[in-house]
Amino acid sequence: MREIQALLEKANRALESAEAEVRAGNLDFAASRAYYASFYVAQALLIEKGYRFSNHGKVIGQYGLIFAKSEALDPRFHKLLLKAFRLRQVGDYAALAQLESEPVLELIQGGRDFLEAASRYLERLPEGAEGGESGED
Repeated sequence: MREIQALLEKANRALESAEAEVRAGNLDFAASRAYYASFYVAQALLIEKGYRFSNHGKVIGQYGLIFAKSEALDPRFHKLLLKAFRLRQVGDYAALAQLESEPVLELIQGGRDFLEAASRYLERLPEGAEGGESGED
């Protein structure tokens, strides 16, 4: 559970960093930090189920199968992960790309909502309720 909590705290720090980057006018860096916040939340949830992936596509895909498809958490968070991944790709790799502030701010707010929903979900689980199969990439 310590690793899960550490990932949730890291997600919160990534969101704070994203907000600071927005204030500094660095929307590309803000998009990247907002994506990573949601990525850390998804990783934490998957670890709770006994799955460990570091590959971004696997984390996003398995989160979708395990949490969105079953509606254990609102499917909009899977859509958020997909959108955040796309914007992060633009922000990180497209040197001339100009991101708009509204979608980046939506990623940050969505990340806050995702972190809150995941925290509530994890709090409702019985102590030591880790389950699922172990997946490695």
